[in-house]
Amino acid sequence: MQNIDVMDNIGIKITHFTSLSKTIGILRKYRNDSMSTIKSDIESSDFVFACDYTDDEGLVKLINCYDELVACGCNVVIYDLGRIGSRELLCNLHESHEITHMETLAEIDAELNDAENDE
Repeated sequence: MQNIDVMDNIGIKITHFTSLSKTIGILRKYRNDSMSTIKSDIESSDFVFACDYTDDEGLVKLINCYDELVACGCNVVIYDLGRIGSRELLCNLHESHEITHMETLAEIDAELNDAENDE
């Protein structure tokens, strides 16, 4: 995969797989790379998918990719800012992103209402 700064990203690596072809098929849903590039990343224990820590859309894709790989029989390790993490951590981070988004929208609505009332 592309060069990944593990201190700014969340990523997954595959440590074991039961079917290389199924594993590549899953990853192709989430990556635009060739099968040979994906195969190389798997076999070299490189990151097979990663996203920025603040990218909620990427985080949802990472969770879905992780779930599909595990269901396919892969052992998958999550790296969170350079440390081994858990799926629960990813879900908590996603929930935090959603809460922040909703709070931001509520603040914008409140400011717009205040501006309308001042007129």
